Amino acid sequence: MTKPVLIMTRPTPSAEAFLQSLPPEVRAKLSVVISPLLQINPTDALVDMAGVEGVIFTSANGVAHGPKPQTCPAFCVGSKTTQAALEIGWPAQTAGRDADELVETLTAMRPNFPLLHICGEHQRGDIATRLTRVGLLTETAIVYKQALLPLSALAKSMLASGTRCIVPLFSPRTAEQFAAQWDDLRNVSILALSPAVAQALAEKRPKQLLIADNPTAASMRLALETLI
Repeated sequence: MTKPVLIMTRPTPSAEAFLQSLPPEVRAKLSVVISPLLQINPTDALVDMAGVEGVIFTSANGVAHGPKPQTCPAFCVGSKTTQAALEIGWPAQTAGRDADELVETLTAMRPNFPLLHICGEHQRGDIATRLTRVGLLTETAIVYKQALLPLSALAKSMLASGTRCIVPLFSPRTAEQFAAQWDDLRNVSILALSPAVAQALAEKRPKQLLIADNPTAASMRLALETLI
């Protein structure tokens, strides 16, 4: 029996980390193709920390390409981002699983100091604007860009082969790029990180569409186990 093909569309380091996190018995049931639809390019921007007394990280890429750790608190989205910040020396804490939860948490905490959201060029949630609107002065520093990439020839050949393909999608922008790259989803099972990711495929008709219970890598792993 032919194994389903798992097509990973995250940047290669993140795709490999996700694969390594899978239980061996799950990994053994899959053929894997890594075909990133995004490439992370640092802007090499110098982040002005003058007057900043708290930072916000919404991705591990923001941590990796941001300034050197400071003594001010770092409020993070998700455990992975928090762990990345802690590992390099930020006094970090998880403030939510997504942008909405982070805004709610900080609005309730009401830190009485300026904040800086260190992020990529494309980010959802409009965090700085929403926090400033409720009286929490927040600026944005863009430290990386996310360049779109096409599906690889191998990924396209697998999608066209009739073999069952499973495609985890971790962001609305990646989902939009996948939808623009491939039309026929009759043999494709989609795993979406959130309803917003699934919405990007609204006009498509995949064989299956499963939305993770929570916007976390752990929930995506559980959803993958459900599918196979």
